[in-house]
Amino acid sequence: MQRDSHIPTERPFLSPNMEAELPPTADSNRISEGERQQEREGSEEPKGGQQSELAKPTEPLPLPPIISFYQGGRDFRGRTLDEILNWPDSKLEYNHDYIQLLFPLPERSNFMLHPASRLDDAAMDLFKKDHRLRAGMRTALARMLRFFGFDCDIVNLKDDDGDEDENEPGDQRLCNIVPNPERFPRAARNWMNSHNDLRITRIIRCLRCCGLEAEAQSFYRALKTLYVNRIGYPRKISNRTFVYWTRAARRDLAIPPDMSDAEAVEKYGHLATN
Repeated sequence: MQRDSHIPTERPFLSPNMEAELPPTADSNRISEGERQQEREGSEEPKGGQQSELAKPTEPLPLPPIISFYQGGRDFRGRTLDEILNWPDSKLEYNHDYIQLLFPLPERSNFMLHPASRLDDAAMDLFKKDHRLRAGMRTALARMLRFFGFDCDIVNLKDDDGDEDENEPGDQRLCNIVPNPERFPRAARNWMNSHNDLRITRIIRCLRCCGLEAEAQSFYRALKTLYVNRIGYPRKISNRTFVYWTRAARRDLAIPPDMSDAEAVEKYGHLATN
């Protein structure tokens, strides 16, 4: 009778010493090979002394340069925000690289003196989320308003209980921007119809990009009062200049002020003014 080849045959009885001398079966080969593989994997050190991918610590992303500057760091010329804000008016007038740091814009321009002065999406989000960053920009705005001859107030907003919180700069607002009767005529002779027109356009747009919409609109209303009443020392605000200020204050932030209405309609399908 032929033996069924699928039925395993019994191994003869062997003593322990004889059992150890037998060659391993296929199953024992697989087991021992797997064990050896585990031993090798457990004993091998990562090449180059590096930790495994799972053990690597997550490093925080570097802060945008503008954020570092507003947190007390130095700019590309070694200056801090506090140093610049303490400059006299004459130095603010004749230096042209600081304004891009105090009030950065998302657009690249031919006048950008350093790549660090660009306001990227990450920086915009941080300004909108961090009241301390906005407080720093609010202080920078107050300094530039004095340079332009305006007075302003920084007030504490009321909380849900109707009380004012003196210790929470995130609940403040800069408002009541009006010309100072003594300083404004002298200051206006410097900035009206000059490169400061561009600075004002920049300031309004930057404030809106960084979550200071109320301050931007307050500044725009003060400028509009000058324009409508034809106030000038000695020159009045030009129509062209006021168009740019209006675009900075009213347009959707996706559309820069230097884009014409025709270009905006062609690219976006509308003027996107608010």
